[in-house]
Amino acid sequence: MRTSHRTQAEEVLARAVEEEVRRSGGRTDGQVLLSRARGELDALLRTADEEYAAYEAAVAAAEAERQSFGQRYAREGAGTPLLVAGVAAAAACAADLAFGTGPSTALGSGAVS
Repeated sequence: MRTSHRTQAEEVLARAVEEEVRRSGGRTDGQVLLSRARGELDALLRTADEEYAAYEAAVAAAEAERQSFGQRYAREGAGTPLLVAGVAAAAACAADLAFGTGPSTALGSGAVS
């Protein structure tokens, strides 16, 4: 088990023991209960080594497959979307020029499109 996971598990155990001591009104020995819980955690971890190794392998595989947006965009091909955007920009510019708008405003409108 990773050290960070072990630390988190022991923190959960400590909180559970504190809660049990609180509920018992102090009649339960927290140190004894915590040492028993840690012993059981160790026994549980020994039997779960294979499953934990499979979990870590799955996490590593998922991280290896994760791609950024730019990588996915490049892989799937950006040609069609860029062509559509270019045609839309040219059409917006041409429409503005046809309606008598100034060239700089028409170019600005095409660039925004």
